[in-house]
Amino acid sequence: MVLRLVRHGESEWNLAGRVQGQCPEAGPLTARGREQAARTAELLAGCRADAIISSDLSRARETADIIAATLGLEVLIDPELREQNLGFLEGRAFADPLGNGTVQDVIDGLWWEPRRHPEGGESILDLYQRIHAALARYEGRDLVLVAHGGPVRVATTTADPRTGESVPRVPVGNATVTPLGSFVGK
Repeated sequence: MVLRLVRHGESEWNLAGRVQGQCPEAGPLTARGREQAARTAELLAGCRADAIISSDLSRARETADIIAATLGLEVLIDPELREQNLGFLEGRAFADPLGNGTVQDVIDGLWWEPRRHPEGGESILDLYQRIHAALARYEGRDLVLVAHGGPVRVATTTADPRTGESVPRVPVGNATVTPLGSFVGK
């Protein structure tokens, strides 16, 4: 059994360089994002997934719907697969000045200090615990899970933020597939 994590296709705010987090105004997929999702659907066409489970955020749902049309599967929604809540940072440009750096610097710092919360948001530790609890519920099933960059990072890290360990902020491309194999919850 395999859990396949898919990051959503390029969204309008990805293209604009804006922080999305859980912001409902983050916008739909771009034309390129829909093309990315269609290519990912073709890549997954031979898989034996039982279902597609998606974050409830529109950019993930739109990606999941495109994949579902190719695979002939229903899309189920799981809000636990949402991106990290980035609180007051959401909607800002990554390059905007903030304190002694930029919004991007603040976000990078959250990955270095996994217990730190942005004002009104959740920490990397919170995200890690939420995503690992969701993945544990799906253990032993063959599924496509459509989520976001943060959830993919915390699902695949070997770091343990529960001990205060920094989590690498590795790149996760739009509409990429990350197989987890047989996931064993930590």
